[in-house]
Amino acid sequence: MKKLWLRIGLSFFILFFVVMVVVGFFSGELMRGVYLHMKESQLQDDAKILLTTTKLEDIDLDKNADQIQADLKPLEDKIGARITVVDQSGRVVADTKEDPHSLPNHMDRPEVQEVLKDGKDVGIATRKSSTLGYSMLYVAVPITHNGVTDGVLRISISLESVENAVHQLWLSLALIFGLALVFIGFISFFISRRITRPVNEIIDVSMDLANNRYYSRITGKTTGELHDLSLSVNQLAQSLEKQMQEIELNQQRLSGIVQNLVSGVMLINQRKQIVMTNPMMEQIIGEKDTTGKAYYEVLKSFALTQLVDQCMDQKTFQQEEITIYFPREQILDANVSPILSRTGSITGVIVLLHDITEIRRLENVRSEFVANVSHELKTPVTALKGFAETLLDGAMYDEELLKKFLTIIKEESDRLHRLIMDILELSRIEQKHVSMNLEEVDVEDVVIATMDTVRALAVEKGIQLIPPNLVAPIMIQAERDRLQQILINLISNAIVYTPQNGEVSVGVKENAANETITITVTDNGIGIPVKDIDRIFERFYRVDRARSRHSGGTGLGLSIVKHIVESCGGQIHVESIEGEGTTFTVILPR
Repeated sequence: MKKLWLRIGLSFFILFFVVMVVVGFFSGELMRGVYLHMKESQLQDDAKILLTTTKLEDIDLDKNADQIQADLKPLEDKIGARITVVDQSGRVVADTKEDPHSLPNHMDRPEVQEVLKDGKDVGIATRKSSTLGYSMLYVAVPITHNGVTDGVLRISISLESVENAVHQLWLSLALIFGLALVFIGFISFFISRRITRPVNEIIDVSMDLANNRYYSRITGKTTGELHDLSLSVNQLAQSLEKQMQEIELNQQRLSGIVQNLVSGVMLINQRKQIVMTNPMMEQIIGEKDTTGKAYYEVLKSFALTQLVDQCMDQKTFQQEEITIYFPREQILDANVSPILSRTGSITGVIVLLHDITEIRRLENVRSEFVANVSHELKTPVTALKGFAETLLDGAMYDEELLKKFLTIIKEESDRLHRLIMDILELSRIEQKHVSMNLEEVDVEDVVIATMDTVRALAVEKGIQLIPPNLVAPIMIQAERDRLQQILINLISNAIVYTPQNGEVSVGVKENAANETITITVTDNGIGIPVKDIDRIFERFYRVDRARSRHSGGTGLGLSIVKHIVESCGGQIHVESIEGEGTTFTVILPR
């Protein structure tokens, strides 16, 4: 497509060209007419002068033909024209160009007829001469004698001179018009460029806006309506840029929210194709690059695909708790919402999947915890109630029996107190309500102090306690009481589950590479079955319930140890072979 400025310039040029051609044509014709009229007037004046000078009106034309011929012949060169005298019958009396006797009768000549027949004062005609062979301008005036027209004096000139003059006039006009056209063409293109430059800039800015380049602006100077248009386009561009920035910001925020949601999000269009998924959805369904795929090919759950189908068919919100088994077993809270247009037709579906597996597990743990607490509390309370009722029934009067029952009541009360205190301690640790008063602690010193605390229990079973053999003291930033609480629980458990004459050893090792220390508690006791290893840190879980309850354990010791270690930023592991022994490994940061 041609440029706008070129089309406008060409339009102006063509318009001026047509106007100038028309004006030139009419001007040329007008000048030609004026020139001919001047020649006619000149010839008419020359003819009247000849009539006066030659006194043709005073002589007989037919009788004095030779004299008239002789008198007129010299005048041809002086006036630059052909002179012819014709009598009233049309016979040529004299002629400065040809022999009058050889010329035919001129009565049929238009200029002669106008004078002789029509009685006009002057006869004018333009035609090609039959005798000379080229165009001539003829002017005839009457020769009168006593008021009667005796003949005609005709003066004629060749139109070649007139045509040459007109041709020269045309050449002059063409040159002038040509120069004018060149100048007008230059001015037209200059003006068109000046007019269309802001228009082109407006078009360029509009194209930039259409191509999402909202920063584009009109910077050229304009006036009038173009100035108003430029301001409007700039305001539009500014408004679009601001709106697109807001849209992009909202998209970034929305994308950030969706991408970081802990719930899986999937957008499905009306053709049942997946448009978008977030990382959590990909993690839940175990697939990536799902965009463009059909949702029923990606969701490996019949219940979930059925829920989406129901939402699309019924155009209503659907919610259900679903268990899926691929890529792993998960319990999901599935929410499917339709996206409806203004007309009520469905345009897509949003699927939200909340992984509530851990919530359900914690609910089960809570239920088990309540059941275990109830059971653990019920046992000592039942014992206390039973022995108290027995004493009230009369056993209190038997001193030996009274002492025995009171001793049992005290032991059960102490056990109940320990259980309650362990539950409260575990609750405080889990809720991070326990503050740590860190100090420089000698690990070997804490281990030996702990062994002294439980030595009586070890001596009772004939179990040997082996302390760490360190070349140099190992120091750690920790709370001494918490570290001792960890060791008391681990060493006490080792003593309880180690048979008579066994041994329990404690090792301490410094890890310079990662600035941690490793504490190991090893026994050669009954060990832990493989099926129980993953559960020994659960609350109230016991490998040997009878032995643990007999030893006064609450079943919360290892759970408390695990939470204390983790609150210190450490880790605890266990390795055990049933029938050979167990090793607990605690890794703490220095």
